[in-house]
Amino acid sequence: MAILADTSFPGLLSAEVARDPYAFYRRLRAEAPLHWDEGAQAYLLTRHAAVSTGYRHPAFTTRNYEWQLEPVFGRSLLQMGGGEHSRKRALVSPHFRGAGLDAWSGTIHRNVAQILDGTVERAVDILLDPVQSGEEFDLLTRFAHYLPVFVIADMLDLPRSDYRRFWGWYNAMIAFLSNLARDSVVHDAGVRATRELREYLGPIVAARRADPGSDLISVLTTAEFEGQSLGDDEIMTHVTQLLNAGSETTDKTIGSLFAHLLIERERYEEVHDDRSLVVPAISETLRLTPPSQMNGRVLAEDVEIEGGVLPEGSTVYLVIASANRDERRFADPEVYDMHRTDLSHQDAFSARGEHFAFGHGRHFCLGAMLARAELTVALGAVLDRFPDLRLAPDFVPHEAGLKMRATAELRVVA
Repeated sequence: MAILADTSFPGLLSAEVARDPYAFYRRLRAEAPLHWDEGAQAYLLTRHAAVSTGYRHPAFTTRNYEWQLEPVFGRSLLQMGGGEHSRKRALVSPHFRGAGLDAWSGTIHRNVAQILDGTVERAVDILLDPVQSGEEFDLLTRFAHYLPVFVIADMLDLPRSDYRRFWGWYNAMIAFLSNLARDSVVHDAGVRATRELREYLGPIVAARRADPGSDLISVLTTAEFEGQSLGDDEIMTHVTQLLNAGSETTDKTIGSLFAHLLIERERYEEVHDDRSLVVPAISETLRLTPPSQMNGRVLAEDVEIEGGVLPEGSTVYLVIASANRDERRFADPEVYDMHRTDLSHQDAFSARGEHFAFGHGRHFCLGAMLARAELTVALGAVLDRFPDLRLAPDFVPHEAGLKMRATAELRVVA
């Protein structure tokens, strides 16, 4: 059955959906779980079961990343399939889980302490004054925006004196990745930032290959699997992807996490008093307000799903933010509930996860466990240092963004 555009729905790229995408997705789940969006030129899948199928079905390919990611990332693991994907992933995945991840835990702790204490080096051209008791500040600009970038820079052993350059490149590339409307100005700025970053990284990769250390770039230059190793371009692709995806998602999750805990402040007090709730608090944040709200796929063949047939070559958006709120899968799905029993919080950072904040199946996010470590340490540090943290008087958090969405500002009082 052919799927026609239903003009009674607002467009995915409209201002109405940007203001409240969750209301739009709720209506789609009820009335049009398979929906053609004319503006995005894509089909939207919004129910949990269908999104799960989309992640696992071999016909749902990542060919859309040729235009959506490759111009800024290069050809990455996200685009690969079959044996090529397995071989390349095997070269890098050990460094994002198990003992490989444990090696970076000191970096995470050190960066959290430096940012919160205001002792970040002047080389980054930012001096954070120590946060005083009773002080009002924006938790995002004083903490969330910096932590993931600094952690990743330490993992790569890159100088913090270049932070402003990273920040500029990072913002231009993130705007590119969220450019569903394919604005040419945003596109060109992202491509230019990638070119500049690669020019910067080229000599560093060459130097680490000649004289490797213990940093992640050195590890990537020396990694081997079944006689294969990574070329310089592949290493720069991994570094670019880590800088962008790792920073943006963690940054946004920190903001959303504290917004959920402080909007109803008894939640913050509960987690402060019972640290076994730290992981559930993070997991529930990722379910209810995932930083990346949808992922695209291109069909390699006709696919029958949700009562319709999608033709080969179609672009399909797997709407994570809708699937994670599907009434058919979760009880009271619009409610933030750290104690919910229909979600395994311990599995939330693995390919067994029951929400899709880190994707699902073959292309499950390599950095999920690193994100868990960063977020766990960050939340613990803030709870320890600011037990009386609360929202600033009369301040109400609000979200912004579509492809990437999170709390836009978080004014708090220490």
